[in-house]
Amino acid sequence: MMDMPTPTAPAVEAPAAARFRALGSQIEVLATEPAELALVVGHVRACLAEIDRTFSRFRADSELARLEGLPGLRQPASPLFLELLDLALRVAAATDGWFDPTVRDALEAAGYDRSIERLEAEGPGPARLAAPAGRWRAVAYDRDRGWVAIPAGVRLDFGGIGKGFAVDYALRTLPAGRGGVLLNAGGDLAVRGRAPAGGWLCAVAAGPGDPAAATVALHAGALATSGLGRRQWSRDGRRLHHLIDPRSGRPGTSPWRYVTVAARDCLAAEVAAKVAWLRGAAGPDWLAALGLPGRFAGRDGNVVTVGAWPASD
Repeated sequence: MMDMPTPTAPAVEAPAAARFRALGSQIEVLATEPAELALVVGHVRACLAEIDRTFSRFRADSELARLEGLPGLRQPASPLFLELLDLALRVAAATDGWFDPTVRDALEAAGYDRSIERLEAEGPGPARLAAPAGRWRAVAYDRDRGWVAIPAGVRLDFGGIGKGFAVDYALRTLPAGRGGVLLNAGGDLAVRGRAPAGGWLCAVAAGPGDPAAATVALHAGALATSGLGRRQWSRDGRRLHHLIDPRSGRPGTSPWRYVTVAARDCLAAEVAAKVAWLRGAAGPDWLAALGLPGRFAGRDGNVVTVGAWPASD
């Protein structure tokens, strides 16, 4: 989840466009019906604000902060919190822990202990040992009864799944009759409704303003890209980043500069791209076993494509 090598959507049949900052990322909204843009943007802003109030680890007044304030106790939780928690824990199980929502302590030990804007302005937090990850199985919850119990020492981070979920949430709750819409949250994007003629042309580039390395005509579904991008920093002469390897509790290493994945929804694309990057050389085979198309841009300049990734790449 990140501002980085990212699919972006240039104008197709001159859709109306709006851009703003939220969730630490550049948000882009494109609409095929210009008269609907203001309504769509208002809805998206409200949804992203709700996501931030619920899951932010940088807000003392977030629901996450409240729930972590009384460790080990059953506490009432909102349906939205329980929905994403349930998804995150199911994904952790499905990926054998390669995706782990309990890596927060390791993430903050690496220096990412404040918003990306503050980290860039102030520098990373001090080095310290991280508590081990892998405790996602210890989180107890009941969606039907509306409670969650987060054990002492377990600290949740939804950064590896939250933006994809936010995109899906905003689009699925968008009232009907808004035309075709593309929502891009810092590289995690999905579309809804009727696409422009020829589809939404989504460019995969090495970085903002760089020439497109590939272009995908997206008619439905989602794309997400994972790699180091903006969320990197230096401490004591060492380059660090936000993609934590749950096995070691340290920033991961990978032969891939970035990985782009297409899926039915944005959450699935985001998680698959992140796990594929973390799994390194095994990433393409792992993604192929899922039946998802993907593009792996190697640090050596080579490109590996998986599944039905467009042959025109």
